[in-house]
Amino acid sequence: MRRSLIAAALALGACAHAGPKSKVVEAEGFAPVDARGLADARDRAVADARRRAVESVAGAQVESTSRVEGAVTTEQRTTSHSRGFVESSTAVEEDTRDGMVRVRVRAKVREGAAPWSTVSLNIPDGPLAAGVARALREKKIETGGGRGAAELSGTAHTMDLPTSLIAGTIAVRANASLLLKGEGSPLHASGAASGLDPDRDGAADKALEAAGYRAGLELAAAMTRVP
Repeated sequence: MRRSLIAAALALGACAHAGPKSKVVEAEGFAPVDARGLADARDRAVADARRRAVESVAGAQVESTSRVEGAVTTEQRTTSHSRGFVESSTAVEEDTRDGMVRVRVRAKVREGAAPWSTVSLNIPDGPLAAGVARALREKKIETGGGRGAAELSGTAHTMDLPTSLIAGTIAVRANASLLLKGEGSPLHASGAASGLDPDRDGAADKALEAAGYRAGLELAAAMTRVP
């Protein structure tokens, strides 16, 4: 009898210490094509699909806040949060119809917050690193490294756009990819943005900084536990 109780206690202890498991799911995301272009709409559709994938695994917590002045509601806001993050994802199907982009992704989702609170920024100095660092600082994530810090690396590429919305300027688009390695599975994030400037290098720098910022925000959303 005593042996059975000890075995049961050990089994319960193992379950209690087992971390959250990952689950592979598929989800669809949508975004309208607007003045920002088709590529930007695709990025937003992918982000929407990744969000839906997390919600399908971890659920969503909906919060509603209202501002009342003189017994009259002047502002109302509803937000939703999920306690989970995408470890990796791949687009498996996509199309564009009637000005709407649809992307279906296969994502590996894990419940809970990512197990990192500080990172070691391993990205060469420049606009990409500046954008990523700005996003992480805004979300109160340390970038100075230190013992136990996860290592954050990133790459980006740019391409000239055929036309610019503003005469006399050059349009450049940048796509950034981030990889965070630390405790647990690696975490991926991506972002894309365009930059305008009379000078090609200036436009590229603006695009890289903005793409890094977007990728940094996506990464921070996965790293930060919702209160």
